[in-house]
Amino acid sequence: MDSHAAVTKSMTEKPMFFQNGVCRLFGLVHEPVGVPSGEAWLFCHPFIEEKLWAHRVYVSFARILAARGAWVLRFDMMGNGDSEGRFSDISVDTMLADIDCALNCLGRLSGAAHHANLLGLRLGGTLAALTAERSSKVGKLILWDPVVDGAKYMQELLRSNLTTQSAVYKEIRYNRETLVRMMREGSTVNIDGYELAYPCYEQVSAINLKEGPKRFAGRCLIVQIGKEGQPIQPDLKALQETYQAATLRTAVEEPFWKEIKRWYRAAPSLFETTLGWMQHDERSVSCNV
Repeated sequence: MDSHAAVTKSMTEKPMFFQNGVCRLFGLVHEPVGVPSGEAWLFCHPFIEEKLWAHRVYVSFARILAARGAWVLRFDMMGNGDSEGRFSDISVDTMLADIDCALNCLGRLSGAAHHANLLGLRLGGTLAALTAERSSKVGKLILWDPVVDGAKYMQELLRSNLTTQSAVYKEIRYNRETLVRMMREGSTVNIDGYELAYPCYEQVSAINLKEGPKRFAGRCLIVQIGKEGQPIQPDLKALQETYQAATLRTAVEEPFWKEIKRWYRAAPSLFETTLGWMQHDERSVSCNV
């Protein structure tokens, strides 16, 4: 048995449900291995198919943090995965409420009632950033390639619907303007098998993380994920400048949140970058004790 398998076997991972309003949300808590570090991390998942493709990377990193003594909670927001509710009923408001509820749940489980940390990929990172602006319970923030411009992101999703139309009908029957009008009138638009309704489209489209300055004063890591030598995205640089204590770094990885040829079990460059930032934080705390 290799060391990774041995550590994984010694871990305690418990599935659970917790209530948020009328919906039960599914979560899986990774309990700390050995002496608890006092850290607690809530993972905020990406949107629609990006959640599916990123799942294994999330599991692997959660186990790494648990092996380092942290509590970790991964969960499905309403209408996603094994949680109750319909996807067509979700919005930014419901997703933020789900994260708030999960933070409270993690606090009860870990004893970190005052501060827990947030990690999110893509729109999950965006939602983590928004949560940190409205909650005093967030200690640290890790944003993996977050969506900064919500309107641009929604247009990209609508483009996938056009691609599907072209493949199925050999023509574009409903352009993006028509799709938006259909949602505004009460219909849903299918995005890779997920029924997107207007409240979600409208609220995500209104997001602009470059607006600042941010209220959140804790330490923040922003990671651009891309090819080697890729220039820093202006949106991420602008986002960094809205925070009081944000670090912007790069990780060389393929876009594992998309359907690509390579199967991603872990993201070594991303993990190394993130853990390096965490270890610097731990050394700083030790020096100040």
